[in-house]
Amino acid sequence: MRRRGQLYLVFILIFSGLVLGQKTPHFYNVDKEIRVEGPIQEINMEPRYVDTSPFLIIKLKDTKTQQMYNIELSPVWFFEQNFYKGEVLVVVGSLYVSGDNNLNIIAREVRFRGETLILRDKHGFPNWRGGKMKRQGRKKGKEF
Repeated sequence: MRRRGQLYLVFILIFSGLVLGQKTPHFYNVDKEIRVEGPIQEINMEPRYVDTSPFLIIKLKDTKTQQMYNIELSPVWFFEQNFYKGEVLVVVGSLYVSGDNNLNIIAREVRFRGETLILRDKHGFPNWRGGKMKRQGRKKGKEF
């Protein structure tokens, strides 16, 4: 009987989290990696994960398909340069569709102004692991 009560409590906690509007958990999936290129439509800083700094999120319109994508880049402190609306980016990352049917990409590499930012390794693990003191992933001129 006690176990049944515990399962009931777990169900209530999960359901209440969904009802209160918590974001759908997502992760980097190398099998769903895509490449998109296009101009930035919008730039935002959004909280994405509990107890972390805001993430840089951009809306990008793919020049080939005209699809809009929300690109999750990294914590804002990871960048040393700014992006600008209208600037063209090439993004390689993991595609996922959110609960509201928006197309989203967790970026692994971003190319702009002749520079490639490597945000995650080939398995999708973030290069900002370890905090601000371990800035990795900056390479100039690398093509993908």
